[in-house]
Amino acid sequence: MPTAVITGENNGIGHAFTKQLIDEALLLSILRAKDPKLAFMSSRVGSMADNLPAVRTVTASKAALSSMGKSLAMDLKSKGVVVLLLHPGYVISGLDKTDETKNNPQAAMPDEAARKLWKVVQSKRIAETGTFWHREGFELPC
Repeated sequence: MPTAVITGENNGIGHAFTKQLIDEALLLSILRAKDPKLAFMSSRVGSMADNLPAVRTVTASKAALSSMGKSLAMDLKSKGVVVLLLHPGYVISGLDKTDETKNNPQAAMPDEAARKLWKVVQSKRIAETGTFWHREGFELPC
């Protein structure tokens, strides 16, 4: 089943690039799928309803990505495309130069986080389009 995961880099996503990617390349392919889904890898720090302290540039770019996902969910619902926003939780990676994430009991290794996120994506249906999900399967406020 074709499924796409789009990540937002800290400098945001350009409108023209995204429109071309979604409209011309990805959408044509994803509409052929039996159960089409788009999953946007955002972050809880981008939630407008659950605004947590973070680096403002990261917060702004994740909020923009979440906004784009919500808009696409509205645009694509009539075509049967499920659009989801995802929060991976704390993930142990080379991005954290301190031991803060490694020492966090809620932190996961990348393969575990990816496996759990994939399970979340696979479980969602059109009624849940435009919603925001933690890797552990609970819904977050947008």
